[in-house]
Amino acid sequence: MLSSKIFIGLFILIFSLAYISCGEKDSQPDGDEGSTEDFNNPEFVLQKAKALLGDDIKFAYKGTFDSDTVIQIASGIEILDSEQWGIKFVHLKKSGKKFENVFESNLLDGSFKECLVQKIKFPSFDYELVYYSSLDYFIGSGGGEVFSYLVNFNQKEIFYSHLISEPGQAAALFLSENITMPEVRNFFISNFKREYPALQVVKADKELNQN
Repeated sequence: MLSSKIFIGLFILIFSLAYISCGEKDSQPDGDEGSTEDFNNPEFVLQKAKALLGDDIKFAYKGTFDSDTVIQIASGIEILDSEQWGIKFVHLKKSGKKFENVFESNLLDGSFKECLVQKIKFPSFDYELVYYSSLDYFIGSGGGEVFSYLVNFNQKEIFYSHLISEPGQAAALFLSENITMPEVRNFFISNFKREYPALQVVKADKELNQN
C-alpha cells in the first residue's frame, strides 16, 4: 500500500513537471515576430522576405544597411517576363511587428543566376553595402559583358559598373558618374583588373553588339 502511494505521488510529480515545462515552451516567442535568434538563420530571413515580396526573391540578408538599429533585410528580385527583364534590390526594415519596404531600386540589367551577391563593409561607411556581380553569366567564347553594382541603401544610391569584352579588343569598363569616392572606384577597377590586366576605363557606356 505504501509503495502504491509512493508510485502515485511520483507520477503526479513527474506529470506536473512535464506540464510546467510545456507551458514554459509555449510561452516563448514563436519567432514569426522577429526574434534576433530567428533572424540569424539565413533560411528564416529568406522565407520572411518571400512572405513579404513573393517567390521572385532570390536572396535575402540580414544586416546593418543604414544608421537605424532595427532589424533590416537586403533582398533581390529577378523579373523575367514578356515585357521586362532584369533585377531589383529591395531594403526592408522592421517597424513594430511588421516590415516595411523602404527602398526598391529601378529595374537593372543582370541576373541572379550564377552570380555573386554579398554584404560588404567599407571603412568610409558606417553601414554595410550590397555588392553584386553577374560574373561570367553573360560571357561566352566570343566575349560578353559583366554587370556589377554596389547598393547603398542608406543613401538610396546605386554605384554601377559595366564591363564589355569583345574579340580583338581590350576589355572596356564604364563607371557610373556617381562613383566619386576613390575607395569605391578602386574597388571596381581592381576587381576587374585581376581577370583583365589590360582593362581600359571608358567615359561612355555602350550596349554590347549582339549581332
